[in-house]
Amino acid sequence: MNPVSPSFLVPLTFPSEPKDGRESRSILDISCSKSSASYFDYGTIYAFRKPVQQAQTVSQPAQTVDPPVLSVPRSSRSSINSRSTSPSPSKAPFNVTSRSRIVSGITAAQVEAPKNYVDFDDEADKLKDMLKGRSHKERPSPASAPAKRGDAGPKSLLSATNSPSHTPKSLSTPSSPLAQSAFPDESHDLALLCQIIPARSGSISGILLLHNNTLLSVLQQSGNLSPPQGTPNQEAAHDVWIWTHLQFFVVDHTPVLLACASLDPNSSHGALDASDNGVLEKSHIVLLELRANHEHGPYEVHLEKIGQWVKEGPASGIGIYSNEGSASLFYSISGDGTLAVRPLSITPKGSGQQQAEPAVHPEEPSAAAAALSSLQIFKAINPRSTEHLPASSIPEVKKTVGRVVLGEERVVAEVVKDCAEGNSLIGLRARVVGSERLRVVCWTEKNLTIFEYGEEALLNVFSTPVSLIDKIEWVDDTSYAVVFKNRVEFYGLKFVDANNDEIREGSSVEGKPRLYASLIHTITTGAYDALHIVSTEDVVVSKVGQDGRRTLESYSFRLTTNPTGSGTAVWKAAALGREPIPSCFLALNMGDVLLGYADGRLCQTSLTELSAPWPRRKKLAKESDGALAGAITALHIVQNSRTKERFVLGGADDGSIAFWSVDTLIMCARWTIFTTPLARVVDFPDDDQSSSSPLMRGCVLCISEDGTIAVIAVDGFHFLYLIPGSAFPLPRICLGDENILLIYADRRARLWDIKTKEFWRSMGLDKAEELIAQGGWKDVQVNAGGCLPDAALEGFSGSACTLSLDLERFISESSTTARLISTGRDQTRAIYSALDQLRLVLSMFLTPGLNTDIDALCQEKLGIPASGVLAGFSSGGSSCLYNGAHSRGVWTISGDVSAARALSITVILRALSLFDELAESASVVVAFYAASLAQAVGPLYQPPSLTYLARRWFDSSNELRQASRILFDASITRLSDEETIAVTEHWQHHLPCLQSAADRESLSAALALFLCGHIAAEKYSLISSSALTDISKSIALYLHDEQSLHRVLAIDLCSRGFHIWQHYIDAMEILRALFTLATSARKEAISAQNAGPQARLAVLQIAANNTALFMTTLTLDILNPSGLEHRKAVMQIVAFLIRKRPLVLYPNLPRLMEAVVKSLDPNSTWNRDAVLDTATEIWVMSVKTFPTVDFHMASQRLAVGTSEGAIVMYDLKTAIRLYVLEGHKKRISACTFSPDGRRLVTLSLEESVVLVWKVGSSFTSFFNPGAPPRQGHGGSEPFKTLSFNVGEEAHMTTAESLTLVRFEWPADRSVKLKIRESTLTFST
Repeated sequence: MNPVSPSFLVPLTFPSEPKDGRESRSILDISCSKSSASYFDYGTIYAFRKPVQQAQTVSQPAQTVDPPVLSVPRSSRSSINSRSTSPSPSKAPFNVTSRSRIVSGITAAQVEAPKNYVDFDDEADKLKDMLKGRSHKERPSPASAPAKRGDAGPKSLLSATNSPSHTPKSLSTPSSPLAQSAFPDESHDLALLCQIIPARSGSISGILLLHNNTLLSVLQQSGNLSPPQGTPNQEAAHDVWIWTHLQFFVVDHTPVLLACASLDPNSSHGALDASDNGVLEKSHIVLLELRANHEHGPYEVHLEKIGQWVKEGPASGIGIYSNEGSASLFYSISGDGTLAVRPLSITPKGSGQQQAEPAVHPEEPSAAAAALSSLQIFKAINPRSTEHLPASSIPEVKKTVGRVVLGEERVVAEVVKDCAEGNSLIGLRARVVGSERLRVVCWTEKNLTIFEYGEEALLNVFSTPVSLIDKIEWVDDTSYAVVFKNRVEFYGLKFVDANNDEIREGSSVEGKPRLYASLIHTITTGAYDALHIVSTEDVVVSKVGQDGRRTLESYSFRLTTNPTGSGTAVWKAAALGREPIPSCFLALNMGDVLLGYADGRLCQTSLTELSAPWPRRKKLAKESDGALAGAITALHIVQNSRTKERFVLGGADDGSIAFWSVDTLIMCARWTIFTTPLARVVDFPDDDQSSSSPLMRGCVLCISEDGTIAVIAVDGFHFLYLIPGSAFPLPRICLGDENILLIYADRRARLWDIKTKEFWRSMGLDKAEELIAQGGWKDVQVNAGGCLPDAALEGFSGSACTLSLDLERFISESSTTARLISTGRDQTRAIYSALDQLRLVLSMFLTPGLNTDIDALCQEKLGIPASGVLAGFSSGGSSCLYNGAHSRGVWTISGDVSAARALSITVILRALSLFDELAESASVVVAFYAASLAQAVGPLYQPPSLTYLARRWFDSSNELRQASRILFDASITRLSDEETIAVTEHWQHHLPCLQSAADRESLSAALALFLCGHIAAEKYSLISSSALTDISKSIALYLHDEQSLHRVLAIDLCSRGFHIWQHYIDAMEILRALFTLATSARKEAISAQNAGPQARLAVLQIAANNTALFMTTLTLDILNPSGLEHRKAVMQIVAFLIRKRPLVLYPNLPRLMEAVVKSLDPNSTWNRDAVLDTATEIWVMSVKTFPTVDFHMASQRLAVGTSEGAIVMYDLKTAIRLYVLEGHKKRISACTFSPDGRRLVTLSLEESVVLVWKVGSSFTSFFNPGAPPRQGHGGSEPFKTLSFNVGEEAHMTTAESLTLVRFEWPADRSVKLKIRESTLTFST
C-alpha cells in the first residue's frame, strides 16, 4: 500500500511593513535578528549560500567515511521561572476569586495560577495540600537540577536557531520585536537562502548533511512523543528520553543513521545518585537504514528502523567503527571511562531474522520498558519524506535486535582517567584514519583524551588537562579544533619518540612511539551563539551585535595576510526599527486575515491588501481597542452557542489570553493565567451532544505549552478553574461525565473531578486504559484544528508572517464556483470573487522579469496584480521559506522546488482558463512556464523533477493531475537521447513485473511504470526491446489485477501507447479488460483516479488509432463472448462509440450491425432478453446518427447500407439476414423506409442516384424465403431508378453526410430528399 500523500500545501510569507515608506526587507532577515528570534524561532534552521551568480552553496564538506556530526550539546529541559505576575503556588487550582469573573467591561486583573510543574513521585500529597491551601515541600524543578557542562554553550552553526519544544519564551514581559528600518543594501559574501521549518517544533540536537549536501537530516531533542498505546509492552515505565546525538555510518555497505538519547532528568530514573559517578547513566540507541536516491524523488527517502537497544553509559560516548577489511564494531565508553567494543552486522532485508520479545533484566526493570520519544528525521533544502519513528526500549541483553546482530562485548581498556564526580564524559568525536584505525578525541569537565583503536587493541593514548571545552571537531586526520566560549584552538597530532622528538608515523624507533598534540594557532572569535569549523584556518560564527542584528562572521588565520585571525562579516540581518511587526496570522477565509502584533494589538485586513507590496498597501481595515502585554503568539475562533456570536481567543507570550469580537475587534475579556504561551484550544458547544460531560458544554479548554489547562465559559466569559501542568507534554485528554483524565507523555495520568474541583489520583498508563475501557469517556482531539476556521488558508507554525495555502482545495473550490451558471446576483458575485482570488493567488507564484511579453500578458490580459508574497515549498510536513524575490532565483534551487512552483502556476492558470475571455492568454502563459523557462532562467536553471510530477499524478485531484501531466510531457520532450536512455535504464529495474508479489503495488514500482511507460510512449525508438517488453507486461499486470491500486495508470498508458504495447502482449486481452472496466464502474467507486472514465477514454483512443484490431475484437466478442456479462459490456461499448466516435465505427458499421443482430438469437431466450435493451439502444442511436441505417418498427426490419453499394436487410424477430439488395455501384449515403414499410429508398451521392425498392411481404416470399421481393419486372433491378443533379452540393465528406443528408416522408408514396440547402421530391 502506498502512503497517502498530504495535500498540496504551500507556505506563503507576506511582506513586513517598512519604515519611512521605504521598501521592506524579507521577514526571514528580521527573524534572524536577536530581538525577534523569540517570536519566530521554533527550532528552525536558516540556510545561507554564496550569491546565485557564483553557484556555490556554503556547506560543510562531507567526510568520506565518517562525516562530522553537527550536534548541539545536550541540555536539560528548562524550567518555568516565576515572575511578579505569576500565580501563587499555594493557590488552589479550582478556586476562583471574585475578580476572576467577568460581568461587564474588561478587567486587567491577573488570575493567580498555581505552580505549573508537579512531580509525580509526591504529586498526590502535594496536590492534596494545594487543594487545602497548604504549601508543600518543593522538589527541585527541572531548572534547578544540576546541568552538565556545555548545556548553555554555543551550538553548531547549522542549529543556531534551535529552541526547546516545551520551553517557554521569555517569562517577563519582553520587549516587542520591532520592524526593520530601511538601510542601504550591504554587499556580503553570503545570502540568506531559506528558513527550514520542521514538521514539529522542538529543540534541535543534531544535523547531518548527506547525499552530496542535498539531504538534511535533523534530530530533535523530543520530536513527536509516541502515543501511550503505541508501546503496549512497556509496563510501569515513567521515563522519557531526550535525543542528543545523530551520526552517519556505513555498515556492511549499508548507509545507516545512529541516534542516541539520554534519560530526561525529570523522569523517574533521570536523576542519578552522585555516588554512582555516572556509571548507571543509560543511553537509548536506534539504528536506521537510510535509503535515499535523488532520482526517486521527494517521497522516496526511506528511514527504516533496523535495531534499537539500551546501553549503560553516556550517549556522547557511542559510535560505530567501520573497517573495510573486517567486521564493523559498535564502540561505547561507559560512565567510568572504559572503552568496550562489540562486533556489529546487519542482516539483509527479508532474511527471516526474527526479533524476539525483550526479556527484562532484573537490575534495570524500568529501562527495559521505557516510554520513548519518537525520532523525527526529515528532509529539507531538497525536502524528502518525513519519518516518524516510534521508539520502544529493548534491553542490552538481546544479542540480536531486529536486523542488527551484536556480538559479545569485549572491554578494551580504561581510556578516560579519573571519571570521578564532576568529571564525567561530555563529548566524543571519532574519525577513521586510513582503513585500519579509529582515532577518537573525547573530553570531560577537566581532561581531553585522544586514543587510537586498531588491530583489536588500544593504541597511542594521549591525555592532557583542559577545562571549559564547549566542543571538539576533527578537521582532518592529523588536526582537530577545540572550541571555547570565545576562541578556537587548532592542534596538530604528531608521533614522538622517548626524547619527544618528532618522528614519522610507522618509523622504527626504540620504544613505542607516542601520540602528541601541539598547538598550531588560536583564532579569537569573541562571544558567539553558534560556530562552524571550515578548515584549520577558517571559522564561521553567528553572533548578535549591539544593534540587535545577527551577523555571520568569517575568521581566517593567514600568517602573511591575517596573523591575528580577525573576523569579516559575510552576512548581516536586517536592521530593526521602532514599529511593531506581526507575530501571528489567522485567516478567517480566503478574503480576510487577522494579524496579531508584537505589541499585543489585534488587527484585521484583507488578503489583497496583505499581499500587496509596499508602498501600495493601504490602512488596516480594523484594529482592536485593547492590547495584551506581550506579543500575540496564538489566535483561535470560538463561538457563543446561545448568541451565535464569534470571538477571537488569542494568547500572548507572557501567558495572558483575551477574547475579542470577530465583527468589531472589541476586547471582551482578558486574563493573565499561564506562565507559558497559549498553545491549543478545545471547545465544547452547548449543542454538542457528543460531549461526555454536560459540565463542559459551552466551555473552552485553553491549554498552554506546559500543559496547564484553563476552563472558561464563553457565554459571559467566566473563568471557572485552572488545572496545573506537568514537566512532560500533554498529548491526550479524556473527558467523562464528571471527570477529566489527563495523560502525559511519560505514560502517567492524572484524574480530576471537574464537579467538586478536586484531584483524585495519579496512575500509570495501564490503569488509565483500564479506566477508559470501562466506558463513559470521550477522547478530546487535543491537536486538531477544531477552533480554527475551515478555510484553504491556515496558520503556519514556525513563522509569524506566513500562512499555509492548501492549493489543491483552493483550486477545487474555485473551479467549482467558476463553472456555475449565474442565475442571480449572489452567484454572479461568487463567480467574480473566485476570479479575483485566482488572480491574487497566481500573483504569489508568478516570477515577473523573465520575459517582458509574458509579463505584459499577465498584467494587461489576465489582470494579475503585483504581489510581495514569497511562496515556499513543503514536503513531508517540513517547509522551506525562501528569501528574496529574484525572478530567476526560485528556479535555481532544486528540481522539486521548480516542479512545485511550475505546478502551482499551471494549475491556477488552467482554472483561470475556465473564463472564456482569459483562456487564450492563460494557455500562452502555461506554455511559457512549461517549455521556455530553461532559456529564460539560464544555465543555473533546475528543471522540474520528473518524479515529483509523477508522484503528484498519483495522489492529487483531477485539476492537479492534468497540470502535472502537462509539465511532465513538456519535461520529457526536453530530455536528450542520453538522458532518456539513462532514466529508462534506471527505472526499468523497478518495474512491477520484475518485483515480487508483495512489492508490485509499491510506490517505486508504480513510479517506475509511470516514468518508463510515458517516456516509451513518446520516444519508443530509444527504448530497448527488453524494456518495452517489461513495460508492456507491467501494464498487463496492473490492468488484469482487480485489486490493484494502479489500474488507472495502466489504462492511461494503454490510451497513449497501445500501438507499441500490442507487439509485446496479448492485445485482444488488453482490449477486453478495457471493455469491462469502461462499462462496469460503479458510482461508489468514483475517485480522483476513477477507472471507468479513464477506460472509456482509452477505448476511444484505441478505436481511433487501432481501428482494425479494435473492430475485430469488438465483433468477435459480440458473437463469441466469454460470458453474458462480457457481451453486454461489449455492446455497451458499441453504444458508447456511436455517441462519442461515430466516424470510427462508420467503415465497419455493417459488421457491427450484423453481430448485434445475431446476438438476439431467439433460440436462446435468456441471452436475448439480457441484451435486448442494449441492442435496442444501439439501433435507435444508429438510426439517429447514421443515414445509412434505418429501422421499421412494424415489420421489425433493419436496413444497413454498405460502402460497396449494397443494402443488407435483417429480420430482428428471427435475428437473421433476409437478403441483400445490390443496385448501387458506389457507396450508399443514406436509406429510409416508407411509413408503411413497403418501400425502401436508397441514395448514393457519388452516383447522384436514388433507388426505390419494394421490400414489403409478398405471396412469393413464402416459397422463396431469403430472396428479395420481386420489383415488378424481371431480374434484380430496383423498382425505380431516379437520377438527380445538385452540382457541388453533392460533394461532401463522410462526416458531413451524417448531418447534411436526410429524408422526409410527407406521404406513403412521396419522399423529400434534402441535400444541404437543396430539396428534391420523388414519387415512390
